[in-house]
Amino acid sequence: MRKIKIGIIGSGGMARHHLVRFASIPDAEVVAIASRNEQTGTQLAKEHNTVFMPEWDRLVEREDIEGIVICTHNDSHGEMTLAALRSDKHVFVEYPLASDIGEGEAALRCAEERGRVLRVSHPEAVSNTHKALKKKIGELGDLLLTSFVRLTPGRGVRPEILFNLPISGTPAHFFIYHIYPIVDFFGGTSSVKRNATYEGLRENGQYDGFVNTLTVEFKRGGIGQWTWAGGIAINAAEEHERYVLTEGTISDAGGEWHCTTPAGVTPLPMSDLSQPTLQALWLSEVRDAADQPPCLEDAAVALEAIRISLASE
Repeated sequence: MRKIKIGIIGSGGMARHHLVRFASIPDAEVVAIASRNEQTGTQLAKEHNTVFMPEWDRLVEREDIEGIVICTHNDSHGEMTLAALRSDKHVFVEYPLASDIGEGEAALRCAEERGRVLRVSHPEAVSNTHKALKKKIGELGDLLLTSFVRLTPGRGVRPEILFNLPISGTPAHFFIYHIYPIVDFFGGTSSVKRNATYEGLRENGQYDGFVNTLTVEFKRGGIGQWTWAGGIAINAAEEHERYVLTEGTISDAGGEWHCTTPAGVTPLPMSDLSQPTLQALWLSEVRDAADQPPCLEDAAVALEAIRISLASE
């Protein structure tokens, strides 16, 4: 079986993560790494016995590369994804898909026109939990309300990234991995209302704390609410998630999902079947694209998710 040759853009933690995953797949070969940080890029390329290129745009133009993996800051995802697709490359990009709606729409359109695979790194496609939730939601009638709350003390290990509007966008955009699964469950929205408060906001777009809320109406009915707060005085991080439907409610209690109906409370059954990694799934889609148009359902959900997250600006 021929190997699929891959180029990676980025040399941080996620680039290392993807390199390890691809290295474990026999039919994948990482042939080059591009990074604006020459020191970390050179070191990573050396560790994995591959080539370092300082210019990412030269990487996506290489004719010997079939797929591009993008693991850079949020603000560059859209530009790099479009450039790779326009060079007839298949793309695997870290979420969010883009930080501009126009770029996200153009990327999806380009992938469809050129028959290229475009997958965003949302893990729900290979998640047993997500599949179990989706099945149960389909059994419990119509959506009334879905709510999500995340409260975080302190500023984390890399506040220069999260607490930075120019690089990562609003908290809702940074935490888009909370929005994507709900869009996958309930579809697109007809309206978005948002509010954001930033403590210590400076001219360079960095800040010390935040509260960001979103309330949406789904086109098929029901309300969605998200609340994120960070850099706040709280003893420990808290996260709560609920799906309230006409026939029952699904709740996340301490990492364990339960379903409440008039008959009582039961744990949500989960499959223990082994799932492929996202990297392996993407490679299989790249192989299949030679014979049939790729499925872009994941990219379409990712695009709808950024419509919501970017509305929080």
